[in-house]
Amino acid sequence: MFNIPTAFRFASRVPLMKRTRAASKAHSVEKSGNGFNADEVGTKGTDEKTLHNRKLSAVKNTEYSNQEKNKINLQVLKDRNKMVKEEFQPNVPPPKNKPRAVVDLKMMTEELKHLEDPPVTEWEKEICSNRLPYSFYDRPCEELAQNLLGKILVRCLENGTILKGRIVETEGYLGTVDKASHTYQNKVTPRNIPMYMPPGTIYVYMTYGMYHCFNISSQESGAYVLIKAVEPMLGLDYMELLRNMQTEKDRKEKRLVKNVKHFKVYELCNSPTKICTAFVIEEESFDQKKIYECSGLWIEYDPYIKSTTIVAANSDGSDDRKQKVLRYYVLGSSSVSRKDTESEVDAYDIK
Repeated sequence: MFNIPTAFRFASRVPLMKRTRAASKAHSVEKSGNGFNADEVGTKGTDEKTLHNRKLSAVKNTEYSNQEKNKINLQVLKDRNKMVKEEFQPNVPPPKNKPRAVVDLKMMTEELKHLEDPPVTEWEKEICSNRLPYSFYDRPCEELAQNLLGKILVRCLENGTILKGRIVETEGYLGTVDKASHTYQNKVTPRNIPMYMPPGTIYVYMTYGMYHCFNISSQESGAYVLIKAVEPMLGLDYMELLRNMQTEKDRKEKRLVKNVKHFKVYELCNSPTKICTAFVIEEESFDQKKIYECSGLWIEYDPYIKSTTIVAANSDGSDDRKQKVLRYYVLGSSSVSRKDTESEVDAYDIK
């Protein structure tokens, strides 16, 4: 056996130690690297899971928030629709066995256009030249009832026939405070809608199932003036013919009665229903129209009459109504429905 020098043995070990340390360092780094990557992967997985959970939570919260908003919006819409329906419904119980009708007091302009009927042709404009404007009707009920006396009611029939008569009797209905009024205590029905429309609106309603009454709205909401008597001026023969016409049961056709009557002039239009018959003023033709721009029916002033002597008398109807002075008529007219000689003592002039 050879004896290896100590220096040689030490020198031979140095490279081995160096390699061992390098390997150890590499192993340590590899191990350390492997450990670092594992932690990073674990952390990343945890972060992705947390982020996913957060997204799910956010989506759920958004959906819940949207559901709550939809519930609120739906409730607001229901409340709004309920409020609108209550506002537009009649406030009077409907008759038995009859459906409740829905009333719209805020009709749009587009929906009212079919009611507008202004004069168009030169001939229509000429015969309407003395027509009373909107401003004439825009006044209190009692004042309007008095000022209508002496004015001329004009009806232009479809065949071109012109009928005229002087208004000699009117009666005012004060609306919500008047027990005899159709709008007493803010009563709203499909029939009395014109009374809540602007002054000068025509209100024609049927009574006894076959006759009509002709009214005009005034300045106050729900107030109107009933035209009670007219003194015929033009088209008397035609008025008499119309008074002898009878409406069939279906209300679609009219025919001459078997026993034709001959009326005296003052009998032709001395009541509200007679006026509507003689002038052919019907609900389906004129109700809700504006009398100051209607081409088939209007009121005009008489340029030859400077003043009219009128009488303020007690009204017709109930005892409570009779105590009120809301009926007015022209003094001396034979077409007045009922005269009050005691009140005639205090007759006065209006211009």
